[in-house]
Amino acid sequence: MADAIRLSGINRQFGQLKANDNVSLSVRAGSIHGLVGENGAGKSTLSNILYGLLRPDSGTIEIDGKVVVFTSARQAIEAGIGMVHQHFMLVPTLTVTENIILGRERSRFTLPFKRLEQEIRELGVRHGLEIDPCALVSTLSVGEQQRVEILKLLYRQARILILDEPTAVLSPPETVKLFATLRSLAAEGRTILLITHKLDEVLAVSDSVSVMRKGALVGTIPTASATKEELARMMVGRNVLLKIDNPQQVPGRPVLCIERLDYVAADGSRKLHELGLKVHEGEIYGIAGVEGNGQSELLSLLWGTFDRHATVGGSITLGGHPMLGMSPAAIAGLGVSMIPEDRLKSAIVPEYGIEENLIFGRHRERGFHRGIGFDHDKIHRNAGVMIDRYDIRCSSGDNPAIASLSGGNQQKIVLAREMERPGLKLLVLAQPTRGVDIGAIELIHRRIIDARRNGLAILLISSELEEVISLSTRIGCLYKGSIRHEFNEDAVRRGREEASGLENEIGLHIT
Repeated sequence: MADAIRLSGINRQFGQLKANDNVSLSVRAGSIHGLVGENGAGKSTLSNILYGLLRPDSGTIEIDGKVVVFTSARQAIEAGIGMVHQHFMLVPTLTVTENIILGRERSRFTLPFKRLEQEIRELGVRHGLEIDPCALVSTLSVGEQQRVEILKLLYRQARILILDEPTAVLSPPETVKLFATLRSLAAEGRTILLITHKLDEVLAVSDSVSVMRKGALVGTIPTASATKEELARMMVGRNVLLKIDNPQQVPGRPVLCIERLDYVAADGSRKLHELGLKVHEGEIYGIAGVEGNGQSELLSLLWGTFDRHATVGGSITLGGHPMLGMSPAAIAGLGVSMIPEDRLKSAIVPEYGIEENLIFGRHRERGFHRGIGFDHDKIHRNAGVMIDRYDIRCSSGDNPAIASLSGGNQQKIVLAREMERPGLKLLVLAQPTRGVDIGAIELIHRRIIDARRNGLAILLISSELEEVISLSTRIGCLYKGSIRHEFNEDAVRRGREEASGLENEIGLHIT
């Protein structure tokens, strides 16, 4: 079959940084083509060039054998290309139908909404993307919002679909359903460029896979003959430990104690029900569960950001000190650090520089002050140490804005800031490797294990079962706001060492 996409000699430079370095790539029509690489490898730049959001400095783009020059995304859309971004481009206050037709309205006057809603309902059923066309986007789950994004492309007759990290915020069942949809679309003749850092997934669904490293294309291989170890080595340029060494350690005293915790939202919906758990010194307590089962509410209670109109019961103590209802600053003062679920919403200020983002929430520490103001030399030196210790990839400019970094490098900055907080007693990690490539995951997991070795109590909340099993001392299965089952240390260790099907056992308790 002919190539749907052919990129030849694509170059794009930002200052001294070569984001794309002479990239040539062909994607066969009707195939699912994986594109993998570390954060900052140039994947997003290449996809933005293909979608018309960026112009290449040099090189050519061919779509269905014809050379094209895109100066806008609209031109790419007209050429049959659609893109689902990692961070969705939907208007929360509009309905599903209104979002899908936005920018493609066929009348300047009254729109035939009943007919359009029926068209979209039928389109969803035909492609296994069922959704209520009348629902407000703000009421939809993340997985449902992604269906809307894909339906938007299909409604616009896109023949080439670019999906940027499409499973980053999906539950395992939602991922399975998405892959079935992608296979169905490819069988119809559509071409799919799948950008991801999850090697298991790209091996499961793609026909071929290309690997990028430091802006250049390292190689393209048929997926059938590829292995996870080979792809990881191509991505990083060295052998990567896919499973971190996690030796047994005797936990110490209880640090975090949660007893009979209840949370009823302002609308009357119950989010947590008599939840109880303990986290000890020198252990990692992992919470496994499909997102939407109370994880966000638990995190908000642990960090003092919960809705004050909600009804809350039970207790949370840190070393015997009650902390339920305290402010985030007061909780941090007790020795707690939080890595939130959504770094863009809750952990960074994109317009500020790396140096400032590395001290947010720690700006009251005396070590960053001189007299009544900040000691900018110390703040600068702190950034240098953290960039080196956490392998943060950034340009060599003077304190670049954090928005200029890849998502994985932004996550490393949040981790560096929170894990290096002095006097730390409890570290709460929510989706610590979301949107992070395999090389960075190895580094982050090492830092987490090191912190546990040093006696820190760690609460880990992750939708990645492999991550929970790999890191945790004990595992609690969260379902409908309660710990439905707990796996003790022996069971977790056996599951790690003997491949005993622990992942399937956990799956039975969280779905």
